[in-house]
Amino acid sequence: MTNLDYLCNPSAAKKHFDRNCFVDKKLGFKVVERGAIVPFVPVVENGRRILEFGGVVDGNGRFIQSSVGRFGANDLYTPTEKIDYVPATVIYLGLFYPIWGHFITEGLRYFWFLSSETFKQRFKDCPLVYVPYEKKWYLERMKNFRQLAELLGADMNNLVPLDRPVRFENVIMPDESFFTAATGRCFTAEYRETIERLKDFALKNRTPTSEKKVYYFYGRNQIGEERLAEYFHAKGYAIVQPEKLSLDEQLNLLINAESFASTLGSCAHNSVFLRGGTEAIFIPRAANRFTGYQQVIDQVAGLNANYVDSSLSIFETFNGPYCFIISPQLKKFFGDAFDGYAEDDFKTFLSYIKTYAGSGLNLNEDAVQYYAPSYYEFLNRLTQRQDLLQAYGVTLI
Repeated sequence: MTNLDYLCNPSAAKKHFDRNCFVDKKLGFKVVERGAIVPFVPVVENGRRILEFGGVVDGNGRFIQSSVGRFGANDLYTPTEKIDYVPATVIYLGLFYPIWGHFITEGLRYFWFLSSETFKQRFKDCPLVYVPYEKKWYLERMKNFRQLAELLGADMNNLVPLDRPVRFENVIMPDESFFTAATGRCFTAEYRETIERLKDFALKNRTPTSEKKVYYFYGRNQIGEERLAEYFHAKGYAIVQPEKLSLDEQLNLLINAESFASTLGSCAHNSVFLRGGTEAIFIPRAANRFTGYQQVIDQVAGLNANYVDSSLSIFETFNGPYCFIISPQLKKFFGDAFDGYAEDDFKTFLSYIKTYAGSGLNLNEDAVQYYAPSYYEFLNRLTQRQDLLQAYGVTLI
């Protein structure tokens, strides 16, 4: 179930949630004869790195789109170094990012194959080849990533990182269980089964916890999230910095949780490990900004997902920083009376405005209209606080 009632503009948001992300198809694999695996390189346009590349090229030099390291890259680059040849059959497991939210979504899209009968009967002794995100990010060096891969059947002794182009006799390419279609992000039964295996592990090793409500704190590039955390803490939520926990601790925390909250982004993707029907509260970082990954996760996990606006991010940027306040919508969700904005809300917003002073970024008029009328009410009350405006050196137009 998805609840949009606590958004500033539910009707505008509805189009992002009106599709079934599940695709009912049986997955298989292809054998790429004389296929080459090419490593990560940055793709640069106008001096700005926009995409990362890595994947499989067939024996005729054609890039296999379904192998792309990260969704969005389209073009093959030409390796400048010599392509080594290894007379072996290998299993391609994709490009691994040191970003947990991406690892548990597109990063796991080929792992279903390791539990298939085909793999066990025909390919279990073949090397498992992957492309690391830059040389320093080998999967074997990152404990939580490594353990997750092991739980899904990856033998670390058989895992081979490739940071140079290599051609093999055969590259086994599993079909994707998590992929991008014309309609958006999609998943198959195999991806759900991959996640269920991890949750089954958590259930079998489950130990009681006192934290029944958890707020996952992202903390980076987000102005005002500390106040969100304080508000949730007052509602009985344990504030969790997931990067400080082991995988076992995270899985146990999530499998025991009765309510989960987070700002919307890669941190929120951890909700895929919640039990079906668990309450989840997601706070978008900006107006009408809903990551295409989270809708998939909501459906994979069968969450009771609630989207609640509590931000005032009004500049035209996709990279933040973002602005969070304690909004009327958030208070309404918890049944609290809204008796006006607190001084700390104004200070948060003014800090956000000062961050962008002189940046050349424009006001996002669509965001302003999305937040209205709450935004105009907020500004009206803020203009009455000339002491704060003077202290921050901000003039409101």
